[in-house]
This record gives sequence, C-alpha cells and structure tokens, in this order.
Amino acid sequence: MEKPQISAHRQQLLVVDDQAFFAGFLQEKFQELGYSVSTARDAFAALALVSRSKTPLVVLLDLMLPQVSGHQLLRELAKGPHAATIRVVLVSAHHTVATVAADHPMVVGRAQKPVDLGELVHMVRLASQDLASQAQA
Repeated sequence: MEKPQISAHRQQLLVVDDQAFFAGFLQEKFQELGYSVSTARDAFAALALVSRSKTPLVVLLDLMLPQVSGHQLLRELAKGPHAATIRVVLVSAHHTVATVAADHPMVVGRAQKPVDLGELVHMVRLASQDLASQAQA
C-alpha cells in the first residue's frame, strides 16, 4: 500500500474495539502507514482518550462494545467539545452498520467486518483530508 501524505503532525487515529486481536491488527497496519494510533476496548476508555487529545482525530468505532454501545458512544462524542475535530468510521460485524447514524455529520464511512483493509485505509485517508482541509479553513 502507498503511504499517505501526512503533515509534520501525524494524523491521530483511535481504534475503539473490544476485540484485542482486531484492534491490534488495525493499530499495526495504520502505524505502518504513518498514523499515530491509540486503541480503546470500551466507550469509557475512548472518551478518556478523546478528552486528552489535542489534535484532530479519526475514530474507527465498533458498534458492538461492552456496556455502552458504539452508537451511544457516537452520541456522547457528538455532544463533546471535540466534536468538530473528530471524524468517525463505523466498523462492525452487525448488519445495521450500513444504516446506523444515517446523515450523522461526524460519520464519514462504514465498514462491515471482516473489513477490506484497502477500503478502510481509503476511508481513513478521506477523513484525514477532511480534517486537514477544515484546519486550513
């Protein structure tokens, strides 16, 4: 895969998924592409990481999380002070991934598990470009 063009500030990526193997796989692949990647296994850890983030963030969000669903987490992120600097790609094995949060302004992509890594990379690149163009505006 071709390396993305990333500014001096590497694009921050947060993988929110309770499946450690899958989250680790995505972390490794995106780090190879030059992204700075954090992982969270649940909504509480994700909210803590987002609250400490100082830069725009792309979130790969699983819909099926323990205790608090990915959909509920998305609602919390949208209400938070960082909402304008977050883009979300929904990732799930659940069949509703194609329709959840229709027309949500933070959601820029959807991927059905098992994911096509090339498509996922493309969605993350588009989200990164959107955040970069917003920062320049």
